[in-house]
Amino acid sequence: MRIRAVMGAACLAFALCGCDALRRIPVGAGDMKIVEAAVFEGGYGIEWHRKVAGKYSEEHAGDHVRVELWGDPRVAEKIKPRLLRGDPPDLFLMLGLPVWMLIADGKLRDFNAALEKPAYGTATRWRDLFIPGTLDMFTSDGKVYALPSAFGAWACWYDARMFRRHGWTVPKTWREFDALCRAIRMAGVEPIAFQGKYPNYGWFTFVTLIQRCGGLAAINRINLFEPGAFSHPDVVHAARLTQEMARNHFQRGAMAMTHTESQLQFVNGHAAMIWCGIWLENEMKNSTPPGFEMRCFNVPAVEGGKGNPNLFNGMGAEWIFVPADARFPEEAQDFARYLVSPINAPDMGASIGVISPMRGATPRSAVSPALQSVLDMMDNAPGIFSVRADALFLEWTQEVMQPSLSALLRGESTPEQFCRRLDDGIAAACANPDAIIPPHVPYDPVRFGEQP
Repeated sequence: MRIRAVMGAACLAFALCGCDALRRIPVGAGDMKIVEAAVFEGGYGIEWHRKVAGKYSEEHAGDHVRVELWGDPRVAEKIKPRLLRGDPPDLFLMLGLPVWMLIADGKLRDFNAALEKPAYGTATRWRDLFIPGTLDMFTSDGKVYALPSAFGAWACWYDARMFRRHGWTVPKTWREFDALCRAIRMAGVEPIAFQGKYPNYGWFTFVTLIQRCGGLAAINRINLFEPGAFSHPDVVHAARLTQEMARNHFQRGAMAMTHTESQLQFVNGHAAMIWCGIWLENEMKNSTPPGFEMRCFNVPAVEGGKGNPNLFNGMGAEWIFVPADARFPEEAQDFARYLVSPINAPDMGASIGVISPMRGATPRSAVSPALQSVLDMMDNAPGIFSVRADALFLEWTQEVMQPSLSALLRGESTPEQFCRRLDDGIAAACANPDAIIPPHVPYDPVRFGEQP
């Protein structure tokens, strides 16, 4: 890991300011080891995780191990003081923490030893089952500091029933996508719902368009933080396409909507499409009317672009961490190995609509037609890609990327101004003496069918 400067304890203390430092789970009695697991309670809820924790505890009763699992939408804020105090939960599943600061300060335990063990339900080494690239997000110096419990992918969602009714087809190119949006509006339907109060929902579409326009070479320049990477003509072109989509085809009033408000517009048929991650179906399951046929497609190819259009913006998601100060770290990592395993992946897909980060572990029969369309996208893709700046530089994300992207989508800045602001912000973030910049292994364009 390349650390620009040794981070002071004061920096970490500031980053971990939070509330409610009380321990939720009592310390084990006698020889019983009670593993405390804290889980972000978001779109997937925590009931499935509780069920798995119960199964694990039953199967390990003879080992005197029990998992007590709790969840909260603000779980990150609630465990930050405990991390500082050296009394954290034994395992936590969430984002919203300064992960690289925690790694640099020795606050997280690596999973390398656990990854060498066989996965539950197979004789195959646990590490070998993960989809290539999904372990990379929080890996440094060969050590894996976080495990994904889900696979994340970005896609455009639509109602197949509405498309059939109007004779619309899934676009293969960006020009076809633009024509489709115009046809949808001519039919009296808003083309694209958008989660405008949270402009970061537009980030992943923009990033995918960068790959479509400039290939993986453009993604590599951004991930290596090359000066001017965002101001490259290919990236400016991607920003222009993003802005034109927003200005011409977003639902009127979309920039004032929350994620659930815009998603309600979509499932109620007021807008024909929406860009979102694959959690969408589960998040909206209680609001989606009968007969709605949710399906997805990949970001179309851009005419004249350098990128392989079968690649998609994907990564590991729903990250699991075990702190160095855990009381029972080995038992916590064993529970993680059980939670993220082939024996639980089918039920995870069926119960909460999550695709496993393990290759082939989620059978088509276990998931809905909506998620089957995600599996189709995965089957057609030679690989995945992502950018890391938003996860690495949290301050840049909050203070530069999100407001700049909002201005682009509103038409308040030009694509050139937007890209220059991103570059300026990245330069400032990299110049920060407290910046922690782990090495990055570039994607190989030739391997994925692109020109070098």
